[in-house]
Parts: sequence; structure tokens; C-alpha cells
Amino acid sequence: MKEIKAFIRTNMIDYVIDALESMDDAPGISLSDVRGWGHAEEKTAAQLVQRIKLETVVPTHRVDEIISVIVEKGQTGNFGDGKIFVSDVEKAVRIRTGETDEDVIR
Repeated sequence: MKEIKAFIRTNMIDYVIDALESMDDAPGISLSDVRGWGHAEEKTAAQLVQRIKLETVVPTHRVDEIISVIVEKGQTGNFGDGKIFVSDVEKAVRIRTGETDEDVIR
């Protein structure tokens, strides 16, 4: 399993969500409002920008598919479109049932 974290422009998130929802076996997602900066030469508090952090955990074989959707629907072609990070997930447990690992994300 892999965790995907994507930092997306606030004005593009609806396009990304719509595309993910329309997929067969759509992944569950969590969204958070975040502020930060990228690789600007001078960093000040006034340069903090709003982004939406989308998080999802998916089977390893779906990572490229999910990333493709996020990139296609989330990009404007301008600086600041965001970033995507992928990490390993060692364990997952559904609190209600005690199910583990990939059974949790189905």
C-alpha cells in the first residue's frame, strides 16, 4: 500500500475530486486546508499561499493511475501548481472491525 499526498491549488481541487470520484473503485480521500511556500528565492510570511492537501492510501498497483488523474486535472501549467509525494504504508487497521491492510482501503 502507498500513501499519496498531493498539494493542489484551491481553484483546481474540484476538478481533481470529480475525476477521482468518477473512477471505477474510487479511492477514499481526506482534504485539509494548508498554507506554505515552495522554492521561492526569498521566503516571508506574506508569501504563504493557500493549498489543499489531498491524502489517500491506495494499493501499490494504483499509484500511477491516481497520480495521472491528479496531475491531469490539477495542473494549470504555471508555477505553484503543487507537488505529489508517495510513501509506503506499513500497516492499516479499520477501528470499527479490526480489518487490516488492503481490506481497510476497499
